[in-house]
Amino acid sequence: DWHTSHPARDRMPSLAAANIAVTAACSPERRSARVRTAAAAGSGNATTEVSSSSIDRRGALVGFGACVLGAASPANAAVRLFPTDLDPRRRFFQNLVEPWEPYFGWGERVTVRRELVPGSIWSLEQEQALDVLAMNIRTTVVKLKSTGGLVVFSPQAPTREFFELLDELGVVEHVVLPTYALEHKVWLPPLSRRYPRAKVWVTEGIWSVPVDLPLEWLGIEKTGTLTVNRGGLQDDAERTPSWLDELDYRVLRVDTAGANPYIETCFYHRESRSLLVTDLVLSIPTYPPEVISRDRLLNLAPDDPADAPAAPTDENLMIGWAKASLVVSFLGPSRQSQVEDGEFKGKLKWEPGYEKSFESIRERTIPSPILRTLVFSKGRGFTRDFINVLCRDWGDEDTGFVQIIPAHYDAPIAAGPADLRRAFAFIDQPGTDGLGLDAPGAELPEEDMKLLKQVNDVLVKVGLGS
Repeated sequence: DWHTSHPARDRMPSLAAANIAVTAACSPERRSARVRTAAAAGSGNATTEVSSSSIDRRGALVGFGACVLGAASPANAAVRLFPTDLDPRRRFFQNLVEPWEPYFGWGERVTVRRELVPGSIWSLEQEQALDVLAMNIRTTVVKLKSTGGLVVFSPQAPTREFFELLDELGVVEHVVLPTYALEHKVWLPPLSRRYPRAKVWVTEGIWSVPVDLPLEWLGIEKTGTLTVNRGGLQDDAERTPSWLDELDYRVLRVDTAGANPYIETCFYHRESRSLLVTDLVLSIPTYPPEVISRDRLLNLAPDDPADAPAAPTDENLMIGWAKASLVVSFLGPSRQSQVEDGEFKGKLKWEPGYEKSFESIRERTIPSPILRTLVFSKGRGFTRDFINVLCRDWGDEDTGFVQIIPAHYDAPIAAGPADLRRAFAFIDQPGTDGLGLDAPGAELPEEDMKLLKQVNDVLVKVGLGS
């Protein structure tokens, strides 16, 4: 039972730098949720109109999720032009408009470093949040045996604390951009500026929204390209990384899931037998990661928002984490709804039964239900072939991968080729709904998938995937 005590709770200290309280503000035209910090500055509302022909899969999903969560208008702390009262070691400036806190301007993030493989692989984690959408996001760092230098995957917010923790591990020799996803690539330019001698490796086909701009225009000066054939591009300064004998790679590209392809490069660290992924699979822990705001979880813990915040107990933190994880996974889990009127109009309320839903996804190796619905189920052939390649090339019983290190939630995950195949069982067992919700080993609760099915129907209707 996930309510019982566990030694992992000792890793859940209160984070003084993340004092966030969730309040609601509503208007007849639009519900909105505001996230306030102690030193919130600036306010205002903003709306954007787009046509179905101009949106992409990711933009449509973010917009749809924001509406569902009542987070359509920026928070008081969303546009912050001055770093008043922010911890100098943990503050950063976000100079692009992004779909997470802060939307623009100064923000603050705690960075926690964990050693995942002794002497070889580390995790630098921060919190990525949008109202109640909260998860940890990871920069994975690998130390090369050949040079002692570091390979940094998907750098996160460039705070002084982040760089201090990174510098303590060694010299940054290589930086890798493994996917197109904004949250994993937006911080590459400031990291490159700090380590100008580091070589930058970018996955082929990386694109940007709302306009697909050249990488140089985004501040990304690449050394070489990670290609499907592993041969690089002819015009690159270097065709292949020098670390391929230690860190091999394979590229997944799904071209049938919308206006733009889904692209992700996965890596195999031979010495530790670790499979490094970004979003391919994840495992949601029972206990909240250390970087997640405890105040955020306590505000989400009560079933009735009128009772928020909950008392600061381990049990309430776990309840808040379960609810946050359900919202992140399904956008609109079945036992969650919005208050229709009164003082707490627009805030989330919960009914009994969400515990069973969390039980169904926690501590499992699975792809995100969102990616499963909107990407992998639309690109069955591409996905099936890629999983087969990973298990064929890196699945030997004596030398293949025995653990997976993703960019979100728990790491490392004790999982091998059989576990990976089981996670994608829905590919060959789609069932009547096309999503394989009953596929053995890949089951998901149908009642919690209703909203994602509706999102999928909308995207198909406007031509984003089939």
